Amino acid sequence: MGYRLSSGALQITMGFLGRFVRRKILLGVGMIWQTLMNVSISVSNGFENVFVSRTLAGVGSSPQHPTGAAYIAENFSKKQIGRAMGLNLTAAQAGRFLAPFMGTLLLPILGWRTTILVFSVPGLVVGIAFLFIKESKRSSNSGGQSSLAVLSKGLREVFRNRTVLMIMVLETVMAFRAGAADFIPSFLVRGIGMSSLEAGVLFTIFLGSGLPAPFFWGYLSDRFERRKILMLVMGMACILWYLLPYGRNNIQFLMILIPLGFVCHGVGGLIQAYVAVATTRENRDLVYGIYFTLAYTLGSFSPVIQGSLADSFGFQASFWYVALISIFAVIVSYFLKAREAPTTS
Repeated sequence: MGYRLSSGALQITMGFLGRFVRRKILLGVGMIWQTLMNVSISVSNGFENVFVSRTLAGVGSSPQHPTGAAYIAENFSKKQIGRAMGLNLTAAQAGRFLAPFMGTLLLPILGWRTTILVFSVPGLVVGIAFLFIKESKRSSNSGGQSSLAVLSKGLREVFRNRTVLMIMVLETVMAFRAGAADFIPSFLVRGIGMSSLEAGVLFTIFLGSGLPAPFFWGYLSDRFERRKILMLVMGMACILWYLLPYGRNNIQFLMILIPLGFVCHGVGGLIQAYVAVATTRENRDLVYGIYFTLAYTLGSFSPVIQGSLADSFGFQASFWYVALISIFAVIVSYFLKAREAPTTS
């Protein structure tokens, strides 16, 4: 929670800074800082040290989503943006899929402290590499105004855009189902009585089925109306989360978890692509900052709600809660407009 809150609370700030500071600087310095904080965990002596290091690491991760998404949006046409955002999320999903497996292999050999150091090396390399990527210099268009005046003007322009407002409402709703997948292993072990090995295999298949999903849904959203694709994905998610508690054996769970993984891991890229086509270049960083601030800060409390429901009423109630949130997301998505924003304000 410390990591998600520190990262989420600062994303709107990073989105604002993206109007004045080179994005590659924000991304590179942020990743280097995050790496250093992760390295500090390897010398921690207690929970307090780990907590502080992870919270400070979140500060370094805060530029990644708003400035990274805005950078991608400016380097791809609107007919390619869904695939570009999807491919970006596919890479992230591949990392989440491979990291636990690699960590499991390294932990008994190197120990947790050295394993953290090994995993920190790629972050440092990529952080330095970011400083050398190509990025054209952009005008801040401040007109001699103070930063506060520029921010105030940008916020007014953002909230006059009905589509952007609906995207923010949608993300607020979506945030309250964040972390739902993390409860699947506990459900399979404690709720169904599976062995840890069986649950681990099923959960790995669930994660693996989501690897191609962001690119696939992004490709469809580039060819068809994004709103309809988003409604389709969230509608399928609602049905599958509702059915999940009714599984009783491995075959039944596979029939639910494979398509569930495919719809769960693709929706983020669809919404990010929507932001790209609904905003102007001048306000895109700021909009992404608001979007990801909502996602991370509100999403930090979602697992607490789901865990409380599972403890009080069982896993079925927790998964039905996620299905209900998915239905609300479908309803909000219906009111999104397909109209694209002009390239300049």
